Amino acid sequence: MTLISPSVVEQHYGIPVAQLRRWRERGIGPEYFQFTPRTVCYAEDYLRDWLNDPGNAHLHAVTVTDARPVMPPAGRPPVPGDTPDNRRASSLLK
Repeated sequence: MTLISPSVVEQHYGIPVAQLRRWRERGIGPEYFQFTPRTVCYAEDYLRDWLNDPGNAHLHAVTVTDARPVMPPAGRPPVPGDTPDNRRASSLLK
């Protein structure tokens, strides 16, 4: 189980940290873990399941697949269609 912070949820899924906080306050968002009063984490699997549940679709406009977002290596801008598999394949062709 991978635990991620609200800021990582915002970066990977586009859901603002403030929206996640409002959902927690209203008790309607994805399941979360609160280790201290200021430390909140989400289990990525639970978050993905919650986002894919049609019963929650009216709360967000995010569609999640099993593929994780690809982050480009540091110092390199993203390239359309760039995935780890494509990078590996292109390095083999050289």
